[in-house]
Amino acid sequence: MGFKRIFGELVKGFSRFPGVGRRSAERMVFYLLKMKPEEVKQFAENVQEIHNHIKPCKLCNNFSTKDICSICQDPKREQDTICIVEEPKDIMAIEKTSHYRGLYYVLLGSISPLEGLGPENLDIGKLINRLQKGDIKEVVIATDPDTEGELTVQYLIENISKYKVKIYRIGIGIPLGTQIEYIDSATLGQALLERKVIT
Repeated sequence: MGFKRIFGELVKGFSRFPGVGRRSAERMVFYLLKMKPEEVKQFAENVQEIHNHIKPCKLCNNFSTKDICSICQDPKREQDTICIVEEPKDIMAIEKTSHYRGLYYVLLGSISPLEGLGPENLDIGKLINRLQKGDIKEVVIATDPDTEGELTVQYLIENISKYKVKIYRIGIGIPLGTQIEYIDSATLGQALLERKVIT
């Protein structure tokens, strides 16, 4: 396989990453070519390791190396509060604020009619099981403040308002159309502190 073909395949691979266009992908490949062989080997091993050893937590769907993630296992967390997010990356963003000490639940997506994703694509079965047990008193919905996020909020309210829990939506102050992972920690932290009751 010649250089041009190998280079092209790598560029195509990097271009699959969110927010990475062809030019950025080409720069990444050229950077790889400048790396020392041991650095490339370590990088490849890390990619393989994260793919082989990271799995969803059986309770909340967060990324974990064990069956139950470190947050769900932490006895110091508020066990009666759950924050619902779309993706594991949102947990990382919220944790950086240091303003939330409850548990989490990851939906693994949002409702997006344009992409053909409906309520049946959301994983809420484990969440409903936890609500049915009666141990959860408060639910904070922290989906993205965009059209898909708001559709998801409505669906969640319909499904969890029948349980004896207080339902909050993270506070306004986050610009509409912004994804949680790109919001600065101060703004996100304030939004969590100013969450409001829905039902």
